[in-house]
Parts: sequence; C-alpha cells; structure tokens
Amino acid sequence: MKKTILILIAFTLLLFNCKENKVNKPVEVNDSKSTVNPFLGSWSRSFEMGSGMSAKVDYIVSADSIQYVMNGPMVMKYTIKRDTLIANENKWIGTKGNEVYVIFTKNKSNDSITLLKMKVDSKLKAIEMKFPSDTARSKFSSWNTYYKK
Repeated sequence: MKKTILILIAFTLLLFNCKENKVNKPVEVNDSKSTVNPFLGSWSRSFEMGSGMSAKVDYIVSADSIQYVMNGPMVMKYTIKRDTLIANENKWIGTKGNEVYVIFTKNKSNDSITLLKMKVDSKLKAIEMKFPSDTARSKFSSWNTYYKK
C-alpha cells in the first residue's frame, strides 16, 4: 500500500513538473536590434475603396520602425516601433502605444512585397503565431502586394 502511495505521489509530482515546464517555457527568438531587416524601404499600393474612390497606402520600413500612411477617402498616419524581427519566419513585431502588431511578409522581390498586418493581444501571441494562410484576413486587411517606391 505504501509503495502504491509513493508511486502515485511521484507520478503526480512528475506530471505537475512537466506541466510547469510547458507553461513557463521561454519562447526563443533569434533577434536583436542589430538584425538587419530584409524589408527595408518604401512600399506602396493604390486601390479602389468603392465606386470611384481611390486610396493609396505606403509602408516606410526603417531599421527601428514602420510608418503607415494612407491617403484617400480615409487618411491615416502612424508609426509602429520595432520590437522583434524573426527574419527566418518573415515576421516583424512592433508596438504602437499599448497595441501590438505582427506583420508577415511573403513573395519579396526587388520591386514588390506581399504583406499582412494583424493587431494581436500580446507580444507572446505574435511570437507564437504560425505563418498565415493565403486567405488569412485581419480586421481591415488581407494579404496585399506593395511595390517599391
């Protein structure tokens, strides 16, 4: 009986320890502020927002931030400060105030790039996010192709 109780206690401790390790496991990110962003430059896209309403969006990507500029019926301009770049996952994570954004890139060439920007709840969620499907959408956007300015 004592042996059975000891086995149950050992099993419970082992199970608890495994669960704790999983929960507290740090996320490894191979990034530093010195990592060169392969998406540097100015990227632009023009599109129709409705019948006869044209808009233009620019992403100005620098080493430490991305500036978003939209002109047309809706005018917006803001900067997202770089937090983390995971170049091998084509994932850029940044903040605008208390808001966290993740921007995924694909199909990069010398003159174009395809981007998807998503607002997320936390940096940890952004780091853990898998690369989105071709049909993924965020609140206001989907994958869009931008051209080098």
